[in-house]
Amino acid sequence: MLSVIIMNRLAMKKIFFISLLMVSTLLSTGCATNPVTGGKDFVTISEDQEIEMGRKGNAQVLQQYSLYENKELQDYVQRVGRKLAAKSHRPGLIYRFHVLDSTEINAFALPGGYIYITRGLMAYLNSEAEFAAVLGHEIGHVTARHSVRQASAAQMAGIGATIGAIFLPQMRTQAGQQMVNVLGSALLSGYGRDHELEADRLGAEYLARSGYDPQAMLDVIKVLKNQEIYDKTLAKAEGREPRSYHGVFATHPDNDTRLQQVIAAASKYIATGKEIRNRNEYLALMENLVIGESAKEGVTRGNSFYHSDMGFALTFPKGWKIQNLPDRIVATAPGGGAIIQMGAEDINRRISPREFMKTRLGLKKLKAEGRINPDGLDGHSAVAPIKTSFGIRDARFNVIYLDDRAFILAGVVKDKNQIPVYDKEFLKTAKSFHRITQKEREIAKPLRMHLIKAKPGMTIAKLARQTPFTDHAEERLRLLNGIFPKGEIKPGQMVKIVK
Repeated sequence: MLSVIIMNRLAMKKIFFISLLMVSTLLSTGCATNPVTGGKDFVTISEDQEIEMGRKGNAQVLQQYSLYENKELQDYVQRVGRKLAAKSHRPGLIYRFHVLDSTEINAFALPGGYIYITRGLMAYLNSEAEFAAVLGHEIGHVTARHSVRQASAAQMAGIGATIGAIFLPQMRTQAGQQMVNVLGSALLSGYGRDHELEADRLGAEYLARSGYDPQAMLDVIKVLKNQEIYDKTLAKAEGREPRSYHGVFATHPDNDTRLQQVIAAASKYIATGKEIRNRNEYLALMENLVIGESAKEGVTRGNSFYHSDMGFALTFPKGWKIQNLPDRIVATAPGGGAIIQMGAEDINRRISPREFMKTRLGLKKLKAEGRINPDGLDGHSAVAPIKTSFGIRDARFNVIYLDDRAFILAGVVKDKNQIPVYDKEFLKTAKSFHRITQKEREIAKPLRMHLIKAKPGMTIAKLARQTPFTDHAEERLRLLNGIFPKGEIKPGQMVKIVK
């Protein structure tokens, strides 16, 4: 999704955790009883402060993400989550569970019982037991107070800041930022091997106590390890670093001996002779689930990008790789020799696009410049020097006004001698910018998941050829159906398709 204010996602996470720290009125050092083990933990945050941190943090999360608009699915998540939480070591907390409208494959928890799962992750799960395993793991982080313990340990190790540095912006130091980074890293990358294993152990226990098969924890890890394998292949082809996943996704393989031991140990809590799986019930809820980009984020079709909510469309050079990031769109030339980055900002003063370049973007020494009027809109194009990771480079900037926003397209090359080669592409892309048409609004509708019953002779390869995926269609369909990298569907089986 394009953000009106261009901001790096990691920076937003850091601001989010600064906000969490500021809500605590005073840190009282002392020992507290661990709700899980009954032993004593050295912590500097009381339970009341922990809950307040979660409350304020939840408001920040819901500013950054939208909730997925499906009441039936949101109610289902609450129902399953609270069933598990009732069997946890902290049943007195009021837990809140939310599905976020995000393609990210992730789930995370805030202190005090605020737990989130993305629709991007839910799409790849294949039973209620697997879904419950994800929630159980995150509940385990809350019940064991991992965020509180980690923050307290950071303070005592000298990583944290003084109270004044935490709460007063003008007194923040590098040490204060380090503590913020410790908490932010935990949310994004997990809490470390021992805490993640403990969350798996607790999640498996809560699964068993709630009637689910604790082995579902291993099924989830297999699903997400397959995602990791697939992304490594894509990353190599695209010349980028593979994505890393949070917590249960990345910290251990499903054949890890310790992991298998803690999950096996949970079997003693199973109260019934038949554990709940609820595959078909879960899959039924996935009917019509948005897959990939949503209308709020804008959608990519081939080398064109359409954004119904913001009312624009444009076309990038053919063959370029387009990434629809939360705060910008990035198109990369084959081989990585050039990129085009697009974002948007509010227009607050009645100034020309050229003046916007100079005052808002801070560009100097404009050259090769002139007005552009794509679709009759007011715009300006110019080349200006900027600092990049490759050194000083001339970049082609285009600022186009649409309603009360300025859309900024910047094209930059890796090799400073190559700007004449790519400059025509930069300009062509900017001049393709236009108000979205009614016909394009139909094209811009998001892809959705549907469920069908497999017939004799039906294969993943045949189904993949019928999907709207333009690349890696079979691999993507296999991942959705949990039969990656090999395997085949069986007659009568419920199968996820996309259209």
